[in-house]
Amino acid sequence: MNTEFMKHTVQPKQLWIGLVEVRPLQGCDALEDAKGAFVNIVTWAANAIELKQKATLVFEKLHLFVAAIENAEPVEERREREGDFEDTIEDIISRAEGNPNAIIYSTFHLFKRDDA
Repeated sequence: MNTEFMKHTVQPKQLWIGLVEVRPLQGCDALEDAKGAFVNIVTWAANAIELKQKATLVFEKLHLFVAAIENAEPVEERREREGDFEDTIEDIISRAEGNPNAIIYSTFHLFKRDDA
């Protein structure tokens, strides 16, 4: 088997979901006085790396730094394992399904303290 060829094969894009931790950068007013926030994101990606790249792209425009991404995986894998999503997540999934350029995020869940 030609493993060199396998390294360069293109993975098909599918809807991915992840929980993103964001922190404010200079000039950020999206989080008020919060130290950071968690937000779900859904986008078309081939892997977790591409999900992070797209999250970084959209949140940089809001002067937010992507500190971490948790539970990054294809939407269908999570749906098979956990069943239906809550309504707010189903909404962002349905908004992204028909748009291969979509990077949709949900409500910011702010945190005021930094216990890290």
